[in-house]
Amino acid sequence: MRKYSYRDKEIKPVVEIYHDVIPYLGGITEGEFYKDTDKCISAWRSANEQIAAYFGDLLAPRAPSAPPLSYGHLVSLGVPFHQPEDAEPNVQHCVNSIDEGIAFLEERKNIDFGAAPECRRYIEMNAAIQEAFPQYKIAPLAGYGLEGVITTAELLRGQDFFCDLYDDPDKVHTFLTLLNESIIDFKKFCNRVNGVAEVSKVSVGIADDFASLIPPDMWSEFVIPYWVRYFEALSTGKSRSVHCENTHPAQLKYLKDAGVTHYQPSVADALTIENVKANTDIPFDWLLYAYRIVDMTDEEIQAWVDYAVESGITKIRTQFGKYAWSIGKMDRILAFYNAFEKYSVE
Repeated sequence: MRKYSYRDKEIKPVVEIYHDVIPYLGGITEGEFYKDTDKCISAWRSANEQIAAYFGDLLAPRAPSAPPLSYGHLVSLGVPFHQPEDAEPNVQHCVNSIDEGIAFLEERKNIDFGAAPECRRYIEMNAAIQEAFPQYKIAPLAGYGLEGVITTAELLRGQDFFCDLYDDPDKVHTFLTLLNESIIDFKKFCNRVNGVAEVSKVSVGIADDFASLIPPDMWSEFVIPYWVRYFEALSTGKSRSVHCENTHPAQLKYLKDAGVTHYQPSVADALTIENVKANTDIPFDWLLYAYRIVDMTDEEIQAWVDYAVESGITKIRTQFGKYAWSIGKMDRILAFYNAFEKYSVE
């Protein structure tokens, strides 16, 4: 593996592979990728061969698994979801008031997450993929995921949830408490099925993008306590990571209140390296957006990487998927890697 360093600190260039490039390179629709196990396996095989041939030792192909469903928790609760023919599935809002949301969660306090047909299908699909790719270790519930409490609240209740914060804050706390405990229980269930400890001794992470839609002065009441409860319930370790997109500088000062040790802003147009540093001293990584890198020259990519490196960022990311490959812009990802050559230590 190639190594890079700047001022005696290791630099880690990271290229992430969007799952939508797998069915694209495999010659199937995204709907088939999600629904047809045999076609899914064939797509993984074909796509990973092409990715390996293109990148060589620069980038390892993505480990095969059932396609990512970020809403596995909600699906196991019985929330309806829709699978388009050529897009990933999405859940549908299904509670029309905060009272209805509370009742929905009260009724499901002791639900068997594994009884959901989609959960059982994911276990079966991953077992088949494991058999097809014995060189990988594929968890039984790989891909069957969850979101943080605020994102899940919006997915369940809809955008009216953000009005509920003002109209009935006490009931919102009841709703969020029930929802957060359900998320924690689901995570422990997934850990059991996947053969790992329910409570980690090392680390815990959360993705909660819609928390950025709550004003900064409300984070202490409606965001941080629920993140803290999630972290404390799922890990005894000190490492706590948060992925929350579209945040604003004024929200970042609250991260430390949750004991966050690493922050991933990802797509957040209001943030700059400077204003992140001005509002928190928590380490963070930095992303060159997938939809921007495809339009950048070699010189622009080099300047972007140099600026991130010289600013002290040690984990520097970009991403590609179906879009970059389909428009013939994969050479921009190679240019990203090339931009780190001046920092090579081997």
